[in-house]
Amino acid sequence: MAVRATVSRFPAVPDDLEACALQWGVFVTPFAATDERGQPPATGAFGDLVPRCESCWAYFNSYCDLERWGWTCCLCGALNGFDDDTARRFQRPDACPELNFSFVDLEIPVDDAGDGVQARPVYVAAVDLACSEEFLELIKSALLAALEALIPGSLFGLMTFSHKIGLYDLQGPIPVVKNVFVPPDLEEDGLPVPLEDAMPLLSFLAPVDTCKDRIAAALETLRPTSSWERGAASGQEEDTVLLGGRGFGTAMTALIDYLSSEYGSTFALARVFAFLSGAPDYGVGQLDTRRYGEQYASKGVDADLALLPEQIPFYRDLAAVAVQGGVCIGLFAVTDEYTDLASLKFLCIESGGSLFLYANTDDSTLPQDIYRLLSRPYAFGCVLRLRTSSDFEPGNSYGHFFPDPQYENVQHIICCDSFATYAYDFDFAHNDGFSRHTDPAVIQIAFQYSVVEPVEETSGNEKQSSASSLDPSSLAKAIYPLLISFSSPDKQAFPRHTLSHAALIMSESPIFLLDAFTNLVVYYSSTADPSIPFPPPHDCLLRTTVNRLKQDRCITPKLTFIHGGKDDSTLFESYLIEEQDVDGSGFTTGSGFVAFRETVRNVAVEIIHEESGS
Repeated sequence: MAVRATVSRFPAVPDDLEACALQWGVFVTPFAATDERGQPPATGAFGDLVPRCESCWAYFNSYCDLERWGWTCCLCGALNGFDDDTARRFQRPDACPELNFSFVDLEIPVDDAGDGVQARPVYVAAVDLACSEEFLELIKSALLAALEALIPGSLFGLMTFSHKIGLYDLQGPIPVVKNVFVPPDLEEDGLPVPLEDAMPLLSFLAPVDTCKDRIAAALETLRPTSSWERGAASGQEEDTVLLGGRGFGTAMTALIDYLSSEYGSTFALARVFAFLSGAPDYGVGQLDTRRYGEQYASKGVDADLALLPEQIPFYRDLAAVAVQGGVCIGLFAVTDEYTDLASLKFLCIESGGSLFLYANTDDSTLPQDIYRLLSRPYAFGCVLRLRTSSDFEPGNSYGHFFPDPQYENVQHIICCDSFATYAYDFDFAHNDGFSRHTDPAVIQIAFQYSVVEPVEETSGNEKQSSASSLDPSSLAKAIYPLLISFSSPDKQAFPRHTLSHAALIMSESPIFLLDAFTNLVVYYSSTADPSIPFPPPHDCLLRTTVNRLKQDRCITPKLTFIHGGKDDSTLFESYLIEEQDVDGSGFTTGSGFVAFRETVRNVAVEIIHEESGS
């Protein structure tokens, strides 16, 4: 678990917090393998035996004052007694990591009376067939890669959707698909035939261990729906039917209901990977893509710069149903058209999944992303609880989780990987702030989870169009890319430049590496010495830096090499945002991010000096 504060020092009183105008809180990456300093946790057993405060229910930890027969809670100050078993156990400090370390990972015993079947993970691919051949070829490649990453014992299901839902029987000698037609009427609720009646769930979910070849064979049978099929379903002439008929909302509603029937019996976690080639435009949950731009044109607002609101609450409501059924949904959209992700995103956010967007099929990294996504350990059935000492308290919380309906500051997370990050902000509990005494501010975070581990853990990444689950360093690069200069492929010149042409000229370096989170751009200036090899050699420092950046994050960034004066430099120059008109005034701003950061630092120093003087 890694915990990073937004400020290096907490404000002392509410007036200081108001004056600095900075967010006060923490970012938590609960399933991280190390803490914020890179240290792994101390491990041990008997997590169920850790004492808890009788007043605030905080766990005993290394910051609590320990006495012979009891301990004082470092959060609320209450005095607690030890029972005889705990007192004897604490006489052997080496066997009690919670006595000596602030970051501990303790096992909790589970009941072995069950048959263990509920621990089998379930994966379902829901594939859009109202698409192009190129889209399907990409999806086939991605799912074949996913099959190689799934752990033994996994169950896999294949479903397609368009104007009909297709369920594949993957356990027989040849793949068989059974179809249920999607009602086109928005007022019609549900399918004419429940999916369970079309195919029992345990026939739909195939063991990957024994059916991998049959799953691969079924993938090869996927074909886009024809205009004739869509016309017949909608009652229109074939020539008048455009590419569409994407009954995504109905398909997801039926699939969640289908899987929920076995939640807690056949599986403890179901992960749905939904692949979309455009916006849902058929049946319930269809979205009006014509509104893009039209609603802003009359107001004089640039639609490309507008933050689009949620169009309908359908997918937010559906996400709540998915949560109750233990279904985590990841959405992979491969399209360059308006798809209203502002409405679709709630399926992912609420259920613990992620939203992936690829502009086209030609240079999509979807196969690599989904393989790496499934190749690393992930936690499921998680509960996250944050507690603070008495002078301050948690305020708002942010992330891909849903709050506990009964207890405050308790979040439930269906699925969580080592990159998933959540945020909390703080408020003072009273106007005195921390001025009443000198006890340190204390934060305790408890994270309970079960874990699924792949056979081989691979470092990797996933491409996320939603930034709400990124860790601070990744989010910073997505908002303000990092620009590094190199005097040669083997020698770094300067670690950070402002994003402007002026910075390029002043540095006099011939090579620049721009890290924009989803894009890595190696740029050679037009004045670079022709003797410098382009692209850089594979064994040089620059290439090593690029490879490290690709491995140490949660996406597969696209790598582009540009030689200024010879290649089109538009991509690189588009990131020089400090020389762009960002406020719509028609002029470039007078100061950029680096100048803003210096201003904040100077104001903070002034506040500190004023406090010291008073």
